[in-house]
Amino acid sequence: MEKLKEKLTNPFDGLKANDEKGFIEICAKIAEELLNNYGIKCGSKIYYFAEVEFYYYEKNRWDKEWNEKTYPRTGKKAGSLFFHYSGFDICFESKFEEGKFGGILVRSLKDEAGLFITGPSVCSLEILNACNEQKIWPELVPVSNKGCRLCEKPITRYGITYKDKQEDRHLCFYDERLKEKLKNEFENATWDYSKSKDNTVKGVKNLVRYYHRFDK
Repeated sequence: MEKLKEKLTNPFDGLKANDEKGFIEICAKIAEELLNNYGIKCGSKIYYFAEVEFYYYEKNRWDKEWNEKTYPRTGKKAGSLFFHYSGFDICFESKFEEGKFGGILVRSLKDEAGLFITGPSVCSLEILNACNEQKIWPELVPVSNKGCRLCEKPITRYGITYKDKQEDRHLCFYDERLKEKLKNEFENATWDYSKSKDNTVKGVKNLVRYYHRFDK
């Protein structure tokens, strides 16, 4: 854990202003470490990371719009978990007085049975409910996520819009098995699952939309 905390303390120090390539490369290394070697422990249950999304603010490093997409995380320590209205994060070291803070949003998890849990709010509820059942707080722990295949290229963050139509950065990293699983689920969905009695489509639409963002 100390190795990971060290990586999350001052990960972008030394980068020049607006060095997007260098920033994404550092995020990729952290994502690879998380997806392959760490998970969330809730008592007797273990969850593996399947998709993570990076948010980081540093005063005067990037353009205003990109900075403002990260809200303050005051007093958070490197590697701590932070639950919020959009889901939960693994935090970078917060140095609010220096204008430096951020977190890694957990977008998808995989449980020990191999089932994927998609969507940040759904992941948050899964973790909180699992821990509530056992009366214990979730922990970030070292684990081996066998078979994990980190995506070759990250994709843009989901649902991010800008006033000036500025393009978002490619800061979402995922396990390729997640993409394969989602594709299989919506391509093999039956009409009983995807349509209601009045013949309107339900259930599949959001799944298809969620899957197709991997191709953007």
